[in-house]
Amino acid sequence: MKASEVADFFKNLTPEVYTRQTCDGFKFGSESKEVKKIAVTWMATMGVIREAVRCNCDMIITHEPTFYNHWDKTEDFADDPVYLLKKELLQENNLVVYRVHDGWDFYPNYGILDSLAKQLSFQRIAGQADMIKVYVIPTITLGNLAIKVKDKLSLRGIRYVGDPDQEITRVGLGVGSLGMLNNLRDAMEFGADCLICGETVEWWTARYAEDANVALMPVGHSNSENPGMKSMALFLQEKLPVEIEYIETPDPFVYR
Repeated sequence: MKASEVADFFKNLTPEVYTRQTCDGFKFGSESKEVKKIAVTWMATMGVIREAVRCNCDMIITHEPTFYNHWDKTEDFADDPVYLLKKELLQENNLVVYRVHDGWDFYPNYGILDSLAKQLSFQRIAGQADMIKVYVIPTITLGNLAIKVKDKLSLRGIRYVGDPDQEITRVGLGVGSLGMLNNLRDAMEFGADCLICGETVEWWTARYAEDANVALMPVGHSNSENPGMKSMALFLQEKLPVEIEYIETPDPFVYR
């Protein structure tokens, strides 16, 4: 199938996304390219691109930007050596990059948020705001919850705000960058003792959580969203007549 037909699949899957301004769409390569194998990943980093080439992929479906800003605008990077190196790698290997972000964050069951909940074995929903869900869980200390999250997400390390002996009964999930103060307060509206998120703002949300005696657990943006892209790969294997390869985007930080 052609890359344009892959794009049509996503446009038909979530048509509402494409009726408004969206970051979803082609980011590199020809829409008319014939595609036999697709790499699905959280972000098309240089390492991911090289792995896609090694796996003989023709196209990359990414959740996050390829060129260092939300809209993948490249004007400010025209002479940037890092941008030029990535562009050259994509050109040399005749790859197509298509982004699926707005259409996948909250897609039912397979999307980013629901996939993280499944990975953490959270099932019973206590409440739902605009971009977060709060789950009722068996009572557990914050310290033990951190160990559970670390193990289930195969993290190299984890940190949190709060007393490790604090009892947690309700957990809010705010994937990716949804660890802002409004997300924490939304979770608290449904009685959350803890918000698990990808990223946060330390001087803002973390200090509010500390003063409010509510736990905050930022696990890393890619770590919180990789489960959703792995789910996408499984989803596409059932829907598209091409080979699908899931490529994990690793956490960029080193833990000691």
